[in-house]
Amino acid sequence: MLGNPHFYRGTIRNYVIAFGSMFNDVQIKRTNAAGAVLKTIDVPLAYGPIQKYLTRINMLDDGGNAAIVLPRMSFEISGFTYSPERKLSKVGKITKQNNSSDINKKNVVYNPVPYDISFTLSVMTKNADDATQIVEQILPYFTPSFVIPIKEVGEMGIVRDTPLTLNSVDYQDEYEGDYLSRRSLVWTMEFTMQGFLYGLPREQKLIRTAITNTKKLNTTDQFTKNTITTNPSDALETDNFSFVNTFDEDFGDV
Repeated sequence: MLGNPHFYRGTIRNYVIAFGSMFNDVQIKRTNAAGAVLKTIDVPLAYGPIQKYLTRINMLDDGGNAAIVLPRMSFEISGFTYSPERKLSKVGKITKQNNSSDINKKNVVYNPVPYDISFTLSVMTKNADDATQIVEQILPYFTPSFVIPIKEVGEMGIVRDTPLTLNSVDYQDEYEGDYLSRRSLVWTMEFTMQGFLYGLPREQKLIRTAITNTKKLNTTDQFTKNTITTNPSDALETDNFSFVNTFDEDFGDV
């Protein structure tokens, strides 16, 4: 594609996993009139559109049981939007020491492209108390953002604190058929995650020597060659090293 070799980092997959992990341990409790807990229920969470689950609520399996047992939650990606206000310099690079046997090379990737990823989280229950128990375990953490550390590029070791913002909360009471049919209360929450997508990975040799040629403007002075090298000459980032400057005052014209 675009003349480049295939590459894939699973960044979008990591965003989806991070979003789902935020809500995969929600519980509700059923109590009696005295407030004693009778039952604790783990609310299942799955990826998929809410319409798929709503159409299965009134369906029965071969044993006569409900195809979908409430309460449950579902989530899905609802869109991608380029985020120009978070754009980084196109020539900026992120580097990391190469994991191969060649210690004189680095893994390099240019600054990522910012995209806002929209997620929709749906909460489906049969009664209002179950729904409010779930919603009240979610909303207090978003003011309106919650920051999640996400590993965006595994081979580069890039972990970014990623804001997840709650944009809106909606509520509706769904019925299939008449009012004697099975009821489903649906809460829908819209989120935006400030993600980044990375381009083609590259290898680059370590730079240990820099040369500059300078002279005073509007003069006939000769150029001065300034060479800066590491000491030792094969130093790595993790080594203790210094810089050595050498000057050639009579370098001539350039």
